[in-house]
Amino acid sequence: MNSKQVKGLAVISIADGRKLGSVNHIFIDPVQRQVVGFSVSAGHGMLSSAPDEGMVVDAADVHSLGPDALTLTDASAARGDAMNSTYAGLLDADQLTKRKVLTEGGTMVGQIASLEFDPVTYRMTALETSPGFFKNNRMIPVEQVTNIGEELVVVVDAVCAPGADAAEGSSTVTSSSASRFVVGDVDTKPA
Repeated sequence: MNSKQVKGLAVISIADGRKLGSVNHIFIDPVQRQVVGFSVSAGHGMLSSAPDEGMVVDAADVHSLGPDALTLTDASAARGDAMNSTYAGLLDADQLTKRKVLTEGGTMVGQIASLEFDPVTYRMTALETSPGFFKNNRMIPVEQVTNIGEELVVVVDAVCAPGADAAEGSSTVTSSSASRFVVGDVDTKPA
């Protein structure tokens, strides 16, 4: 699941079918490379900025994370015990996005646009990077990430090797260049 899809998801209590709020932050453990919890705004907006302004939910207490909602068995699951005890070592996914990505050899790859994680185990699987305007975003498998630092994300040199986009485990996010049209394209067949 992509972090862009999770922000704003409704948080639902299965026990009484009640909407408790919306996901406004995703917290990851940068060492374990795992989503550890979510903050939930009590209202319907995403303008809250700190987890103590609403509810905090540990990933372990989530019943299910689906495409349309994050479900909890009941409202008491929104206690965030594990997250609150380790909050200082956690990283808000929003802090990770826009962070520059650099290879071990010193080549700038781009910046983080989002992160992918498994919706069952919450393990990070890939980082979506944006190399800049008019270039395709691409996914870097988390196995190729050397370090998630305070300022930069460091990846192995193989990320920039020729043919790295075609390598197993990597993919571009946008459509292929074969399906793009450029102003001035002309159909060579007569009408």
